[in-house]
Amino acid sequence: MTALTLGGLMVPAVSTFDSHGALDRAAFQFNIDTHLAHGVDGVLVAGSSGESALLDDDDRRQLLAWARERIPANTWMLAGVGSESTRQTLARSHDAKAAGATAVLVVSPHYFLKRMSEAALLAHFRAVADASPLPVLLYNIPVYAHVVLSPALVHEMAQHPNVIGMKDSAGNLPVLAQYLEAQSETFRVMTGSGATVVPAIHAGASGAILAIALYAGPTVRLMFDAARGGRAEDAAAMQVKLAPIATDIGGAMGPAGIKAAMDMVGLRGGVPRSPLLPVSADEQAIVRARLESAGVLPT
Repeated sequence: MTALTLGGLMVPAVSTFDSHGALDRAAFQFNIDTHLAHGVDGVLVAGSSGESALLDDDDRRQLLAWARERIPANTWMLAGVGSESTRQTLARSHDAKAAGATAVLVVSPHYFLKRMSEAALLAHFRAVADASPLPVLLYNIPVYAHVVLSPALVHEMAQHPNVIGMKDSAGNLPVLAQYLEAQSETFRVMTGSGATVVPAIHAGASGAILAIALYAGPTVRLMFDAARGGRAEDAAAMQVKLAPIATDIGGAMGPAGIKAAMDMVGLRGGVPRSPLLPVSADEQAIVRARLESAGVLPT
């Protein structure tokens, strides 16, 4: 694969656990098989929806190996490798290469937030891009990383020969427009915001990596294809219908809400890993109501 093919609709797979917090292979691969059957163009392993902050490196290697068993060679397999340490990020990149991943997704270090200046972030991303054995995608997700990648940083990193794109999950369309100015034949911008995917595609985003496609896959595929196919009114109507399942489930409840929604539609969400708690009874009711309103609950 090359940067010219970076795009399409992808999902950020959940990491499935048993009641003791150990990885659940059967559930994980069942979900991967279902997402592929829904027509996704790629799968991200160990992203935010996959509870990446709660995975150790053995977990990541195992999940990638299980994913590789199911994902065809001509389908994108992205690996989340971001760490607070440049050294560990690179070690994970080598693990991802060994597991057969296509490219790596790198979130900003953020624990030492006050020291994560533009210069520090640029030095980190450059070091990763210089040494990663796989192509790199930048990852902008301020809700979790508490860092907004500046358009200037994105434009500079877009010139690096080993940086092929970015995932922007902020949903800030004016800032996205500035990121999109960096697009070229070798650098593409993917949206990660389910609530704004249609306007993002219309603005020029090359594709999407969407948590809502984990629990509303067929409908999201239809919306995405309508947006890419020029059927603006159809796409906009579906966006309005699906936006609440993005904001009120994944956005408000994170992995616990995503997993509850997956359970309700017949996939294998299961429990999040400690210290995350499952959704409360009230939240469970909200998840069900939003899925019903969006028309994605099985009949």
